[in-house]
Amino acid sequence: MEKKFIAGSALGALVIAGGIAGVVSAQTAARATGLTEAQIIEIALAEVPGEVQEVERERERGIIVYEVEILAEDGTEMELEIDAETGDILQVEAEHEGCDKDGDHKDT
Repeated sequence: MEKKFIAGSALGALVIAGGIAGVVSAQTAARATGLTEAQIIEIALAEVPGEVQEVERERERGIIVYEVEILAEDGTEMELEIDAETGDILQVEAEHEGCDKDGDHKDT
């Protein structure tokens, strides 16, 4: 009976270790593609000089993008959308551009 317990424990440990390795491997692969956050910030600041307020990584329209909020040198709050894979700047706009003072989109 002792041998069955030891074998069962060893098998359980291998399954758990394999699962953890799989998760770590998937996370590493996801981060290995594309640009780093530091590179994205460098690209954003080259486009809009100022102070970075926030950086978010998300999926939009089927691609991974970084949204970078910058307080520009002239005091304008700017938002840039940058492709995480290529570094291409997809959008630059003043924050809340096209919105009323409550943040709701204006109808034209």
